Amino acid sequence: MANTKVQLKAERWIVTEYLPMQFNQHFKEKPTDLTWGGKFKFDAVSEDGKIIGNISTGTARTAQGKQASGKFQKIKSDTLYLLHANSATKRLQIFTEKDMREHFIREKESGRFPPEVDLIHVELPDSLKQELQNARRLASKEVTPNT
Repeated sequence: MANTKVQLKAERWIVTEYLPMQFNQHFKEKPTDLTWGGKFKFDAVSEDGKIIGNISTGTARTAQGKQASGKFQKIKSDTLYLLHANSATKRLQIFTEKDMREHFIREKESGRFPPEVDLIHVELPDSLKQELQNARRLASKEVTPNT
């Protein structure tokens, strides 16, 4: 089974290092009230609750070069919750991979992604980026049939 420790490590770095530098306040993963009454645990919520984000560490293509449609659907699903976060005045979809951000920029330009969600690319530190690439390679080997 694929090990997600590196993805979680990348998310933690974004939440504890990158976002506080960008927005001058602390962030943490936190369940937040939704407009229809429930709660959803977002990857990044500012201490004042006004900036809320989801983080994606995936690429826009699978190891076989196909579109990562499952990942696209997950991001779109999470965006539904992001749009209905009660206290949010700024909504972020954060990507560690440029190709995934570019995919959603095209979706946004074609009217297939909400304009009120900011699409941000975060450049991870080189060591963390390398760990993420290695973990992806390993996970890909696990699910690729031997031929």
